[in-house]
Amino acid sequence: MTRLLLMNARLFDPELRTPCEGALLVEEDRIVGRPSPQETASIDAERIDLGGASLAPGLLDLHFHGALPFAGGHDALSCLERASASLVRHGTTGFLPTTVALPGAELQSLLSTLAPAVAQGSWPGAEPVGIHLEGPWIARGAAGAQPVGAIRPADPREVDEVIGQSAGTIRMVTLAPEVPGAGALLAALSRARIVAALGHSLASQEEIVAAIDAGLCHVTHLFNAMGPVHHRDLGVAGVALTEDRLSCDLICDGVHVHPAMVRLAVRAKGERLMLITDQIDPPLGSLSSFGSGEIRDDGSALRLPCGRLAGSRLFLDQALENAQAFGALSLHEAIAATTLRPARLLGIESERGTLRVGARADFFVFGPGAKVRETWIGGRCIYAVV
Repeated sequence: MTRLLLMNARLFDPELRTPCEGALLVEEDRIVGRPSPQETASIDAERIDLGGASLAPGLLDLHFHGALPFAGGHDALSCLERASASLVRHGTTGFLPTTVALPGAELQSLLSTLAPAVAQGSWPGAEPVGIHLEGPWIARGAAGAQPVGAIRPADPREVDEVIGQSAGTIRMVTLAPEVPGAGALLAALSRARIVAALGHSLASQEEIVAAIDAGLCHVTHLFNAMGPVHHRDLGVAGVALTEDRLSCDLICDGVHVHPAMVRLAVRAKGERLMLITDQIDPPLGSLSSFGSGEIRDDGSALRLPCGRLAGSRLFLDQALENAQAFGALSLHEAIAATTLRPARLLGIESERGTLRVGARADFFVFGPGAKVRETWIGGRCIYAVV
């Protein structure tokens, strides 16, 4: 049995208030000990001296499109493999491959490829931990860059078919609570223990509160593609900020959300705020579209020809740096917002997002500025800077 002792590390444990000096004992794919510096001398294991570098749980991205919106069902597996290899270079060890609104037949074709791959696949790097459906049950008036033609009411028969076809691999669904059929959709998600997230919505406060009572618990990309805050009419964003039963995620690239608004969100949501990328990766060498127009890279984000944002160029390690630069979060807090908090939302915190004994040995080693040096998955170093 492989037994490794990673020592002389600064541990960023999101379940503690501050980083601490320490070591990790790893056997096979699990963390089996957190020995003190005094205890390490007597441990029989292969020793890896990290030289004082920092170590944190592997990052978890709840919202990553990659090339998936530009692929047909037959190309979905290769899209996930490319994402897996790319994300591991940025300290990300788990992610939710995220769809866009698709017509019924296309959605079924995509799920027929994604679901078995997510359930059983072997990956070169970061691992898909489930599927995130962003649509098709959202509001046309808050479509953002989503394909408007594929947005539709939530037909209970389609919802049941989609959930059944996914065979337990759907972890999150972003929906608008004002769409016809939302009540039955929320009930179905609750039965399947799928996270119901508010997004691409212009719902009223009353509609949102009713949806929360029915199981809505999270908000997708706070401030983007939703009704804005107003001091006499909260709007979707205002309800998200003030409703304690809702956690929120946010694209921390400084483009999708102004740095000052990131600070406001942190003050309002505290430990209920998470960071995501919402990254998309159009094919190189050509103009691309996933239904609402050609996607153009302006060097800071991806946009439609009209200038509307369509996705980010962000990775989570960059989000860690940005959160600090914006004066919104300390590094320790930003790591919690990209590890433990998303793991808790998905109900996988016993496996991922922590450094607790018994958890998977998924972590990354980094230096100043959160620069990734190594990424470990299942007790193996998958990526290292040469």
